[in-house]
Amino acid sequence: MKIALISCSKSKRDVVCPAADMYMPSPLFSKSYEYAKGIADKVYILSAKHGLLEEDAIISPYNLTLSEMSSEQRNQWARNVLAQLKSECDITTDEFIIFAGSKYYSPLLPYLKNYMIPLKNLPLGFRLSALNQLLQDRTINNQQFSPNLSSQAHPLNMAEELHRLFNGLTRYNYNEISNIPFDNGIYIVFENGEEYMDWERIVRIGTHTSQNRLRKRLRDHFINENKDGSIFRKNVGKALLNQRNDSYLPIWTQDTSKEENAVHINREVQKSIEAEVSTYLRNNMQFAVIEVENKEERLRLEAALISTLNHTIAFGPGESWLGNYSPEEKIRNSGLWLTQGLDALPLSEEEFLLIHDSIESRDSFSTSKPQKAMAIRGPLPVRPSNNTGDDESNKTGIVTIRKFIQDAFDRHRSSGLQECILTSGEIHRDMGLRNKMPSVCSAMYQLMGEKDEILHTTPSGKSSTIQIRYYLD
Repeated sequence: MKIALISCSKSKRDVVCPAADMYMPSPLFSKSYEYAKGIADKVYILSAKHGLLEEDAIISPYNLTLSEMSSEQRNQWARNVLAQLKSECDITTDEFIIFAGSKYYSPLLPYLKNYMIPLKNLPLGFRLSALNQLLQDRTINNQQFSPNLSSQAHPLNMAEELHRLFNGLTRYNYNEISNIPFDNGIYIVFENGEEYMDWERIVRIGTHTSQNRLRKRLRDHFINENKDGSIFRKNVGKALLNQRNDSYLPIWTQDTSKEENAVHINREVQKSIEAEVSTYLRNNMQFAVIEVENKEERLRLEAALISTLNHTIAFGPGESWLGNYSPEEKIRNSGLWLTQGLDALPLSEEEFLLIHDSIESRDSFSTSKPQKAMAIRGPLPVRPSNNTGDDESNKTGIVTIRKFIQDAFDRHRSSGLQECILTSGEIHRDMGLRNKMPSVCSAMYQLMGEKDEILHTTPSGKSSTIQIRYYLD
């Protein structure tokens, strides 16, 4: 069944009426609705106030958008919408056509198996003309719905998989910056006490604009005691000062490198706070790095990674996180020491796979043995359908492992069986892999549907004894 999801609009009627009528003053909504009615079996409206609305639900005017909500409020909204969707639809088999802004659909995508977003990436001013064109030719009925890789990640989602991958890389601290073996890349920061799922939680992602300045940028954060050269240092200092209601906070917040602001500085106080920030950063934070040579790719992946984490349900800070004291609402809500890039376009499936396979294809990758920094140097590599030789086994990516499992499903179906029980160790052995158990387990989880069952697991969820029953109907 085809199901259209349309986001609500700021423009509304000023009377009690059916939901579909409420938003008709918005040209974008009215065109989206007209088009959706022609190609979908059912139409639902994503409402910031009401969640999932049937088109004939009677509602009153209201003034609320997701942009006005905190990160936790948006997460709760998304959880409610998912629960409503599951009661109305089959999110594993139905095809979803989405006409909505990224704030409305991003937290839902990991849970939808088949979807398309016809207006994705289009600036607001171009969406009406695109809808007019769609209304003319109705081409969407001839388009293919692409299976959503990240949507199948149960219990792993894209954010959890990124945490697993980045937690497995070499970890550096402030006095090891010189050991980084390359000049250009992205750094991923972890903070003591912060966790996400079973992993140490990422609290900042950053890069550098000018070439060959990765180490210099990290020294700006951890070594050079000048908060005007590092927004990271400035934000940590803001939280420390705000935590104790320090009256120096407004001065610390200023750019004191400017002459007109420099007159306000108490240099002894400033020096003391810089030292306090350094102590906190050095005692509580470590980082991993990935090599990305090209400037445009670095900046794109930095923003995409930040946005992916920010728009993930249940990603957020622990109760004792220092950032909870930040005067910056975006930091408190996101759980990241960042105010920029939070609403950029999240990682595409291709970008996610590029990062994923660049790490997973490393020799002897293991979540218990950190590896040297990974490098992103080009497009997604072509993967063979199956590798069984010892020399090739560690080049096998998760896509190939999923294909191997899906082939097993097909063989069971051909034999007239309605279920298939697979064990991670047997898959690892049959594919001739070495040190790829985390990838095998990830692939197994990603292929789980709502009805499938985990028959055996371990605390890590990544062992050779993971066993899952898949239903093949």
